[in-house]
Amino acid sequence: MTSIGKVATTESRGVDWRVELERDALLPGQLAKAHVRLEARRDIEARGLVAALIGTEHWQFQRTTSNGKTTQTVTVTEHDELRRVPVALLGPTSLLKGEVREIDFEMPVPPLGPASLEMTVTGLKWDLEVKLDVPNGMDSAIVIPVRVLQPTALLRAGVVRVGQFALFEAADGATEGARGTLEFEPVPLCVGSGFTGRLTIETDRPHKLQELRLEIRVRAKATVSNGLEEEVTLWTGRLVDEGELPAGSRIIEFAGDLPPFDLPTIELPHGRTDATVHLILARPWARDPHVVRDVAICSTTEI
Repeated sequence: MTSIGKVATTESRGVDWRVELERDALLPGQLAKAHVRLEARRDIEARGLVAALIGTEHWQFQRTTSNGKTTQTVTVTEHDELRRVPVALLGPTSLLKGEVREIDFEMPVPPLGPASLEMTVTGLKWDLEVKLDVPNGMDSAIVIPVRVLQPTALLRAGVVRVGQFALFEAADGATEGARGTLEFEPVPLCVGSGFTGRLTIETDRPHKLQELRLEIRVRAKATVSNGLEEEVTLWTGRLVDEGELPAGSRIIEFAGDLPPFDLPTIELPHGRTDATVHLILARPWARDPHVVRDVAICSTTEI
């Protein structure tokens, strides 16, 4: 996934802020370079200037209550500050009206992330906060959304639990009257990047199909009591158009691009995601058989 620089500005409690980030997506275990400029609109006494990288997890579950006569079930969304990595940029500081301070700084990104995740029932968002700590008053601050990436290296190192064959280039599967081997390159798959693949399919009888379709799906689950689940289809490709799939063996090559969404394979304290590939034999007026294999999804191949 391509990373670009980012600039954010705001006015907060008598201070004009401007923060420039070298890149808009951060790599675990590396330093994120940034520059802050602040101009005081009034005299300010501060205990210090602090930058912090903050990761906040959210998850959803259903809560049921009863008053003895009626029962009500509602969806609850909980939040928890999972990580906070602070860096002191200035000690006790006095700013006069009109005074400007500019500072280059580096933020350490936690080596294990966790990575940003954009799902409804479970997810993780990261912010960079830079603030003046004002005693006996309201702090002045700027908060900038950032992204932390899921590297290939963390998935391959076993830091995140994945499906049994998720990191294999080729994996087998079977369904009603059909067996298939699905191969992918690269492994893991990476959001915002292309991939190629090969299907070797063998059928013991002809199949009348509306289409032979491939889907890459991501399932998210809040791993708490009564936690909710959701599934999104990240990519769909048609391999064979309507017609008859004859008995025997054939090889079909395919290629595609995953969209640049933060949907990596990840484990959080209150949620997780898993990815699968579904080979779907879409049949008219009948249940569609699926051949399924696990895959893993990263959000960067840089490390």
